[in-house]
Amino acid sequence: MAVWIPVLKAALPYVSNLVAAALPVFTGRKEQEASAELVARQIAELQTAVTGNAESVKGLAAQLEKTITALEAGESDLTRRFAALQEGLGRCESASSLLQAQASRQESSAAVMQIRIDALDQQLASARRLSIVFGLIAALALIVAGFALLR
Repeated sequence: MAVWIPVLKAALPYVSNLVAAALPVFTGRKEQEASAELVARQIAELQTAVTGNAESVKGLAAQLEKTITALEAGESDLTRRFAALQEGLGRCESASSLLQAQASRQESSAAVMQIRIDALDQQLASARRLSIVFGLIAALALIVAGFALLR
């Protein structure tokens, strides 16, 4: 119910104008009154209603002008904010592109390093095999030398 209170407060100043506009319709016609008098009174009532309506229209026009001004101010503020958001989005997209490029470079560097590690592992395995072969040859030479000395 509390929601209707501001609406009623806003509408009350215009109720009297509406009643004044509707009164000529409800003006009673008495047989005693002359029709010229009745028409004159109705014309006066209509003129009063038209004057009241004109004042109401002026008030509504002023309120509408304020509303339009506020809407235009809000629109310009929203336009400015939207432009700032677009600029920020552009910066984010640029940063994202840079990060993707950096990630690609790091992935390629990691692949190159893995290839080098594999090559070094192969060289190390070859060196181990050679050292085992040389060790076996040296051991065999010592055994042969030992037999030669014993003879």
